[in-house]
Amino acid sequence: MTENRHGGDIYAEDLTGEPLDFSASINPLGMPEDILRAAQEALTRSAHYPDSLCRRLRAAIAAREGVTAEQVFCGGGAADVLFRLLLALKPKKILLPAPTFGEYAQAAALAGSELVRVPLRACDNFDLQEDFWDALTPDIDAVIVCNPNNPTGRAIPKWLVKKGMERCAAVGATLIVDECFHDFLDRPERFVMTDSVPENRNLVLLRSFTKMYAMPGVRIGYCLSSNTDLLDRMYDTGAPWSVSVVAQECGIQAAQDTEYPARTRKYIAEQRARLEDGLRGLGFFVIPGAANFVLFRNDRIDKLAARLRARGILIRSCANFAGLDERWFRVAVRTEAENFVLLHALRELTEKEGGTQWQR
Repeated sequence: MTENRHGGDIYAEDLTGEPLDFSASINPLGMPEDILRAAQEALTRSAHYPDSLCRRLRAAIAAREGVTAEQVFCGGGAADVLFRLLLALKPKKILLPAPTFGEYAQAAALAGSELVRVPLRACDNFDLQEDFWDALTPDIDAVIVCNPNNPTGRAIPKWLVKKGMERCAAVGATLIVDECFHDFLDRPERFVMTDSVPENRNLVLLRSFTKMYAMPGVRIGYCLSSNTDLLDRMYDTGAPWSVSVVAQECGIQAAQDTEYPARTRKYIAEQRARLEDGLRGLGFFVIPGAANFVLFRNDRIDKLAARLRARGILIRSCANFAGLDERWFRVAVRTEAENFVLLHALRELTEKEGGTQWQR
């Protein structure tokens, strides 16, 4: 049977009750009440097929982002949009950093694309460096970067992304920037590339309401691009009606909201700093992040994920990320009380190890 390769698997048979899930990086403040009401009201209209073109939703997103509705494509989550995008592009060769989000490789495999990975270094906090773009040779058809990067949580300066966009244009490559966690960044306008969309047909921005508005079960994602021919082809690379009536109404409500992200960013920044300090205090090597999750290396506790799981706490093993191994873990930033529970459990496990370091 296929194994779950992601976080958020609260459905496994060995789990009893509701686990404390640090493996999925979702807003700990939960789904806003107005979005919940929109979902409930949408159920009364679910006797009809959804709009396969997501016209009202695309218009709402366009108004939020300052683009035209024709420059917006919506799908059943950012992963659905990503897979459709690569199937529409059919790139022969894709450049991407390592480590980064695993779905890129899965979508590339489905599209028949070859991957060229550029390793990022732990000594540099896994920051994408300027020399990453030196690997952009004329035979590269597409480049994917995640900003902030998952699972490292590191943000790429806007000037560096723009440099890559210009290099991509020069060789005829498409630059795909996954900005699904951008809402959690302090002053995200310093990083997002929305203003470059209208004049750069080789740029595609991948976005999602999932993380910020705490609705991964609803499945709504979108992308922005001025290459409307590409967006039109994406409608034919998957099944119709992929965005349900409920998802579209939730997305419309989220697109009209501007206050929730600001409130969330302040809370996440405070709790992330405390969580990182707590992990360092327990002897873990921590990558300082800018999003709503933290990457750390465990050299102290044997079978860490399994032992936390036995306590009803889920964390994300990063062993299946290219460029990492079984020592690396990602944990979501949750509420202050929940973060305390995690740190307390880690402290107890550390003490049981007798203060000695575990090596693989």
